Amino acid sequence: MTKFTWEDFTNLNDRSKAWNSKLSCIAHIDMNAFYSQVDQVRYGLGKDDPVVSVQWSSIIAVSYAARKYGISRMDTIESARAKCKDLKPVHTATFKKGENFWKSTPLGKFPSPFDHKVSLDPYRREGRKVLSILQSHCDLVQKASVDEAFLDLGRLVFNLIVGESAFIDFDSNQKAMLKTIKDLFNQQKYSPSDSLPEINKEINNYFKPIGNIIKENGSDEFPQVLDWDDFIIVLGSLVTDKIRAIVFEQTSYFTSCGVSNNKSLSKIASDFKKPDTQTVIFNKCIDAFLDNGNFEVTDFWTLGGNKGKEVMDILECPKFDKQSNQYIRDTWADIPSLSAKMQERYTDLSIFQKFTFNIKDCDALSEKIFKLVRGQWKEPVNPRPLVKSMMANKNMRGDACKNLEDCESWLKVFSAELEMRITELQDEYNKILAPKTISVALRSENRSSVHSKSGPFFINSTEMTKDQFYTLIYESAVVLIKELDSVYKDVVYPLSGLMLTLSNFEIIGKGSTIIDMFKAPKKRNNNDDSVKMLKLEPVAKITKNQPELKFSNKKKVEYKESSENKCSECDLQLQDKESYNEHMDYHYAVNLSKKLNGESDPFESLRSQPKKKKKPPGITSFFKKKE
Repeated sequence: MTKFTWEDFTNLNDRSKAWNSKLSCIAHIDMNAFYSQVDQVRYGLGKDDPVVSVQWSSIIAVSYAARKYGISRMDTIESARAKCKDLKPVHTATFKKGENFWKSTPLGKFPSPFDHKVSLDPYRREGRKVLSILQSHCDLVQKASVDEAFLDLGRLVFNLIVGESAFIDFDSNQKAMLKTIKDLFNQQKYSPSDSLPEINKEINNYFKPIGNIIKENGSDEFPQVLDWDDFIIVLGSLVTDKIRAIVFEQTSYFTSCGVSNNKSLSKIASDFKKPDTQTVIFNKCIDAFLDNGNFEVTDFWTLGGNKGKEVMDILECPKFDKQSNQYIRDTWADIPSLSAKMQERYTDLSIFQKFTFNIKDCDALSEKIFKLVRGQWKEPVNPRPLVKSMMANKNMRGDACKNLEDCESWLKVFSAELEMRITELQDEYNKILAPKTISVALRSENRSSVHSKSGPFFINSTEMTKDQFYTLIYESAVVLIKELDSVYKDVVYPLSGLMLTLSNFEIIGKGSTIIDMFKAPKKRNNNDDSVKMLKLEPVAKITKNQPELKFSNKKKVEYKESSENKCSECDLQLQDKESYNEHMDYHYAVNLSKKLNGESDPFESLRSQPKKKKKPPGITSFFKKKE
């Protein structure tokens, strides 16, 4: 008797329900050593050439051919060459100071970081090509980063079973295995609560999963298809194998893949066997996969950073033996007991350390962890754009940015980079986004202070070309940097960091043209309901009589502290909601750029400086002279 109903099955054909169906099928596709693969193709090198991608003196990606020589990203160029005399180091493309276009770096050449800025645009472009291929074959794709994506395969497998899908050609025997369910569906001889028909016992003879198939605990045999959830996963593996073949045919890029019933499992499965392999997890094999000695709680998507480490500390998970998932499963049999333990330990430990989440989050986090370690955590594949801020920045060296003129030269580079990336958002997401806020931030020579200025970003024409849009970004940024320079020029130069951010992106509408992105925002007339256009002009002039808080992270104005407008990342208390939102735009831009673009956070060292702890008063404090 099958465990599944027609409702479970037909939900696969509904984009909003498929992810949560008992028969869900989710894939994660990841490009292997993506930067190095892109460089291999761009420079006409072969897959057996030992290629490493380089940014200044650091190796940022290592091809699998180079890894055979023991080369890793921890190597320097010199140590990598010592391991492989035929090494092919490829430097990233770069912008030159004062120029609004990037150039590819000739093979074997290394530009100076003093007057160049890295451009990751070649990699983003190739990432968009692969994303476009995935979207052309799957109707629900979520970009996870420049080189990976989630796919909800629900409609694909549904139509392979009961539709007339031509994506995979089934032979006559395979079609015969599906005749009963197909006839019942097409003749509508079912109700949602009815059980699905029994799966044909001979189906294992005609449908074989493709990839690295996880076996059940204690079994040396490959799992058999016994119910519809098994069969859906088998079909998912056939689909992803073909999609990956199409990606390779059209781009020459190898990929790895994970196929399971949810995003979290598929993500770690795609990383399990590389390169050019897909790992397939039947529902009955989930525990065997999670307990194979290769995974910790920190391997799950969204728990790879400090939060995952904090969870392991709070729950006192065993370390170094890769058994934390099984330990949590065996120790806590239900969510309430796990949540109670987390809150108890959180309260005890928070006396001595600060966590990245609040105690009020323990209930939700406990539920997530409880389900993650059992392979039961599900969330939808979300195709909506995730970019709310976009940043261009550079860590300066020496006197690379010693005055206002240098700042303006670097802002030309930043403006060009942001213009290129924004004008390609339509192709990437098939949606139009428009930025509404522009910000400039600078970091002082000794890295002791960060000063920023933001303003509204208005578009001055609906007939704007790319060059005009670049000019608008640049001129608006110059207004901001001049204001910052007028206040801080005596104390910040030469800069150690400069950043330009566009944020508060708004979705204009599906089907709009790229020009529609840059229409001015609208407001309503107070006298009637008609809509009028705002005045179109560059960023409004910023006056000096604004609160000092607008310029600096140093508080000059005294006001009553309130947790409502307090930044959780740097403990800065903001005066009002508007100041708080503007301040958080900065943090969001920094974190987003780091995640999406692989760039280091230019102000990370400032934020990570430990706070000075107040020593408890001792007996000597009573004899100190009071000032």
